[in-house]
Amino acid sequence: MDRSSIADVRFRTMYAVHLDAIVSYCMRRTGRDDAMDAVQDTFAVAWRRIDEVPTGEAERSWLYAVAFRVLSNQRRSTNRFGALKAKLAGTAEQVSRDPAIQVVRNENDQRLIDAVASLRKQDQEILRLIAWEEHPRDQVAAMFGISRSTLDQRIHRAIGRLRKAYDPTDSVQSSSKAAEGEV
Repeated sequence: MDRSSIADVRFRTMYAVHLDAIVSYCMRRTGRDDAMDAVQDTFAVAWRRIDEVPTGEAERSWLYAVAFRVLSNQRRSTNRFGALKAKLAGTAEQVSRDPAIQVVRNENDQRLIDAVASLRKQDQEILRLIAWEEHPRDQVAAMFGISRSTLDQRIHRAIGRLRKAYDPTDSVQSSSKAAEGEV
């Protein structure tokens, strides 16, 4: 087999094995049309860089990292377009394309969505990979180029910030109870 045939077989195998996971990953982060565009772009990058794609368990992590960057680029583009559209319309209103906001209308869920949105983008993605994708922590650490212990610290701190953002009165109530000797 020549090099191009080997690359073709490798890509087809990778595509068949990981397509559902990448589609699910993208669908949980954006609307259907944008998700499918992101999936196509992710696999286009994989095809162009087939020699750089790691093998084994790291293959899916590499695809998740590419999909994350593709979705980030889409989001920036959408935000720029929304800002331009609002400016042209003479209004500062930003239209949210976040599927979670479109689907969830419950006040508590909205508070959680807002709390997650208050986190740094990278921390949001780390928590989503761990919680939604159930991706192994070692592989998530590798995706972000950090050690496992650094990842664990970031998760711990992000959850603390998430807790505070979700219920800002919680830390105030806890400290006032402690001061009164109620805890």
